[in-house]
Amino acid sequence: MNKLSLLILTFALLVFFACSSHNRENGWYHVSGFPSDTIIGEALVTAKDFATAAIIKDTLVIDGNPVYQSMIQGKINPDKRQLWADGTEHLIGKRLGFVYNDSVITAPQVNARIESGAFQINSPDTTLLRKIYNSIQKNNQ
Repeated sequence: MNKLSLLILTFALLVFFACSSHNRENGWYHVSGFPSDTIIGEALVTAKDFATAAIIKDTLVIDGNPVYQSMIQGKINPDKRQLWADGTEHLIGKRLGFVYNDSVITAPQVNARIESGAFQINSPDTTLLRKIYNSIQKNNQ
């Protein structure tokens, strides 16, 4: 292979890989430390593994003022709960992020093994939460 052909092939591969998207499944992933939010590895569980999901509205009081917050609360399917519990135990002290359309939406630090299969997805963007909720419901019908 001559140098020009090799150069063209290298350039084509660089363009291909730079333009390709990951298209990760929506779900919970190990996420690197703040603030980079880099997704690490494969999903611990995907949105297809959710048994339940509901939008919850909560009121917090901060400095005497009410703050209204919406979130999605849910549970992992019973057949994936052991995987969830073991995965959250492995990530104690690290961040577990919910990824939607290849973006990290929320990434709390895991402080304990979660055997119940419970999770929460938080975002100040209520329109985004509604889109995520609708996507979860559509995938789990």
